[in-house]
Amino acid sequence: MALSLFSAAPTLRIGAAPLAQSRVAAPTMHTNIFPTFTILDEAKAKPLMEKCVESTKGEAGCIYYGWTTTEIDGKKKLFCRETYVDGAAVATHLGLAGPVVGEMIEIGAVALDEIGIMGTEADLAACKEAGDGLGCGYWKVWDSFENMKKVDGENADTSKFLTIQPTFTINDMAKAEPFMKKCVDLTKTEDGCMFYGWTVKDDKLFCREAYVNGKAVAAHIDNVVGAVGEMLESGAASLDKIELHGPASEWPDCKEQCDSLGMVYWDTAGTFSKFRMP
Repeated sequence: MALSLFSAAPTLRIGAAPLAQSRVAAPTMHTNIFPTFTILDEAKAKPLMEKCVESTKGEAGCIYYGWTTTEIDGKKKLFCRETYVDGAAVATHLGLAGPVVGEMIEIGAVALDEIGIMGTEADLAACKEAGDGLGCGYWKVWDSFENMKKVDGENADTSKFLTIQPTFTINDMAKAEPFMKKCVDLTKTEDGCMFYGWTVKDDKLFCREAYVNGKAVAAHIDNVVGAVGEMLESGAASLDKIELHGPASEWPDCKEQCDSLGMVYWDTAGTFSKFRMP
């Protein structure tokens, strides 16, 4: 279904008319940890999940942190949405949170499915020792930007943000790159985008992207669906999966667009933000 919608959308040719003027945006320098778990015993998991949230609030380098959940093939899945100012902050967090997550696994509350870290080459190097101990995969930033600004304390005004999380298989990187760049340039024109860009690991491609609310998600999909569809039609990449993570209260504002892409929805289960929009 996702491919059919991408194919049906108006294509945005690489040689098309110039885009609208982009807003000023800084290069994306933040570093994400991407862990996914299967919940085995929710009652056992919940207090430790809450402990992770509360303890991470005190970390100076954390930009946002919290849990999202969904059900896939009858199994409840757990994901931690977490982003830090750089690789050093990621290493610090892994040292602090590792024992709590380890306890969740040891008592049979959850099972770790996979874990990755996404960032620049320098930031990945800064947290590699800590990440290697957890079996992390590493995703290197290809090109991206951000509009969010780190603040010292919690900011409830930005706590209802959503992340779109699509994963692709790269069939021809050289062919894919112009379309990837087109998507970055298009998204820079959007007022509701927190950050956007691509990361690469082996033959896999992931788009790091976040939006202030459901309306911003809908606007983004309408804006870039043609460019992504053209990339898929060209054979440069194929879509593996696509997910929306964020509060269910925001889903109605983007559900039509998300459903058409075959989106899997993940609802928040405890979260905080320490950033603002310009």
